[in-house]
Amino acid sequence: MKKSQFISWLFFFALLTIFFLPPTDPDLGWHLRCGEEIWRGHFFCHQNQFSVLLENYHWPNHYWLYQAMIYPVYRLAGLWGLTFLNAFLMAGTIILLYSAIKNYPWEKMLTLGLIIHLSWTVFNFGIRSQLMGFFFFSLLLWLLSKMTTKPKLMFFLPLVMLLWANSHGSTILGLILLAFFGLKIILDKPKRLFPLAFIFLLAGATTLLNPFGFRIYQDAWRHFTIVKMGTLIAEWVPPVPSVQRLILFSSLGVFLYLFLGNRLRQKFLAFLVLFFALAALKARRQVPFYFSISFYLLFLSSLTKKILTPWLKQKTLRESLAVLTPIPLMLFGFLVIFPQAFEFNSSWQNYCQKNSLTYPYQAVEFLKAQPEKGHLFNRYEWGGFLIWQLPEYKIFVDGRMPAWPTPSGKSPYTIYLETLQTQPGWQETLDEYKIEWLLISPGTFMDLKLKPKSEEFGWQEAYRDAVAVIYQRK
Repeated sequence: MKKSQFISWLFFFALLTIFFLPPTDPDLGWHLRCGEEIWRGHFFCHQNQFSVLLENYHWPNHYWLYQAMIYPVYRLAGLWGLTFLNAFLMAGTIILLYSAIKNYPWEKMLTLGLIIHLSWTVFNFGIRSQLMGFFFFSLLLWLLSKMTTKPKLMFFLPLVMLLWANSHGSTILGLILLAFFGLKIILDKPKRLFPLAFIFLLAGATTLLNPFGFRIYQDAWRHFTIVKMGTLIAEWVPPVPSVQRLILFSSLGVFLYLFLGNRLRQKFLAFLVLFFALAALKARRQVPFYFSISFYLLFLSSLTKKILTPWLKQKTLRESLAVLTPIPLMLFGFLVIFPQAFEFNSSWQNYCQKNSLTYPYQAVEFLKAQPEKGHLFNRYEWGGFLIWQLPEYKIFVDGRMPAWPTPSGKSPYTIYLETLQTQPGWQETLDEYKIEWLLISPGTFMDLKLKPKSEEFGWQEAYRDAVAVIYQRK
């Protein structure tokens, strides 16, 4: 084995250790439930049968391929299976970026380590649908980087875009990449204009070969343009101020360098950085895409040849640093990530209690034992977990729904929040949706109103612990 291959495999193993994360995504539950519905032959889980709010609403479930993938893994290997799946998916994703970036291994490792660090708020939940978008983004970037020397790889572009469109709604980012890099490749090889243009247009068109057609883009646009998404839903809020400043200043620096110093016919690539910077400043879930494309374009330019690499000319020193760099990553994985995975995956109680949301597993067991089920008003963050663990109940709201349109024009999340805060009309909302059970956190507005005089409002307390309180309609 060549030393370069050994270094690559060592880095891959280090990535496996730091991405050996337990599956703590708040949306995991409804994704698994949808995967089960798909495998049972219930089409693409696009009809809302889980909640009473917007019941039977047809939504573009562009995650269906992801759901069909994770459900059998969970059925066969449980939480451990999802942990291993995340490790290999993310290690493979980062290795694709490693192979796409043009530089020495050590510089590439440092760059990718920085990307992982700055994007950890996206990665630290373990397996989640957003990671599928990042995987296909990296795969597409890898294909585009190799096409100059291996032009036949362009025939894989339509397949990649087809799979992306059926796995996650971030496909629009792939179209942006195709547009910019397609123009770059055509300008570099003008004699191959027609075949190249045809393949790139075909790759874009294949994204419409999904069960919902153009609706996947309408749904993505709705998520991007709803103002309150960036203030209410965690994954859609902007990055922390320090990361915002880093994105702002770095994007301006990269833009100016590419625009002022690049070849005339490739100056337009500088605007690609600005697009991804604006997306990342709007929502933290876009941060990995911004830093990946920024570093890729920097290494693609002549900057590294002029500034970053001449000071490190000794080959043996570079190789020694490349061998040593994965070691801290492996230590972090073995000392921090592995114990966390064992703690979460080996005990259902630990998984629920030590999760960032603290799931109400004891309250769920209480509800499972009730002879009468009915409709359930629930805490929003628990929605996915309850869809997964209480299939015999219909809940009120969950993580699929914040961008769904309602007759009142309000977001489902807003309707939920107004009801939980017992704003005027809250009882009418519970009556309208025939809510029989309330499963909320202690100390919320609703709990404080009902606890001293629940019977006056037509409810009675049925269960209470430190995590959850249950009220039953009298």
